[in-house]
Amino acid sequence: MGVLAIDFGLKRIGVAGSDDLGIASHPIKLVFNDSKEEYFNEIVSIINERNPELILVGLPIKDDGRLKIQTDIENFTKKLKNLIDVEVKYWNENFTSKEADEILIKMNVSRKKRKSFQDMLAACLIIDSYLRSLR
Repeated sequence: MGVLAIDFGLKRIGVAGSDDLGIASHPIKLVFNDSKEEYFNEIVSIINERNPELILVGLPIKDDGRLKIQTDIENFTKKLKNLIDVEVKYWNENFTSKEADEILIKMNVSRKKRKSFQDMLAACLIIDSYLRSLR
């Protein structure tokens, strides 16, 4: 089962995938969110290349109300669903960026390089969480 995860951010979008057996996740690409058409084209290209059965879009699920980023994520997801023929689900991404940062710190990755990997690693953590939920 090929799964793709997207960690949407206002500046960077992390994309990760799973293996076909649904055992492990791996980072695919960091897409810069600087031009709507360009980043959408890049993401759709990745989806077409990978041909996943499912796409998970990380969504911060908070008890204290909606965050601005949630509206941006929902708009992104709505547009994505109109462009592709793959099931798209929201997945709770609470603390994935923080957890990714902690992992990178433990690996002694410099602060400058952490920004490049954090969003892709957060997308991996979204997939890992989903795969654990299936077991």
